[in-house]
Amino acid sequence: RLSSRLHPLIYPHYFTKTRKMKLSHRIPLLCASVFDLVPLTASAAIYDTAWQVADLRSFFHGDPSPPAKAPPPKQLAVVSTAQGVAADAQIEGFLRGFADAIKARDGKALLPRLSEKYTIDDLPSGLKAGDFFLQAIEQITGPNEIVITALESRNNIRTAKIEFRYNADKIKSRTFQFDAAGRLLWSDLFTLQSRRADA
Repeated sequence: RLSSRLHPLIYPHYFTKTRKMKLSHRIPLLCASVFDLVPLTASAAIYDTAWQVADLRSFFHGDPSPPAKAPPPKQLAVVSTAQGVAADAQIEGFLRGFADAIKARDGKALLPRLSEKYTIDDLPSGLKAGDFFLQAIEQITGPNEIVITALESRNNIRTAKIEFRYNADKIKSRTFQFDAAGRLLWSDLFTLQSRRADA
């Protein structure tokens, strides 16, 4: 029995192809927890969305169609460093590339800026964090401003606190970690969820 929380408009391939399958796998889904998108549940306090990545097609018969790209934001996010925080050109450069990617709905240019060790919490073995990253770029809402509010360095890892500002009443704060070369190692920008296909 399929979970009622999977919406057929979001997962048309899943609903047409897996009714005959008896899967016990946990299927990982990506949530853009920072940005307001389509609600997963009507009672959700923070409206998130989830979608499947190309690597999961082995669970299905045939290749599922990728999610359609969201419309690009109307403006390019302005990247800055808060007063009193030492500016880091590499991190600012990454974030400007991130803003450009969201505006273009294409994150391929950012892939070289992801560390070979880049990961997402609870990433299942065999899946690529970079694939989740690319799909998220195509979906997440673009902020008006991206501001580095704190920065510390320890053991060649730079940890930045970053605010995504949409307006005066809507600000999301997240943590990014970068290696010595300024490549992204980890962030809490995205989260993974698992749901049983036979639940």
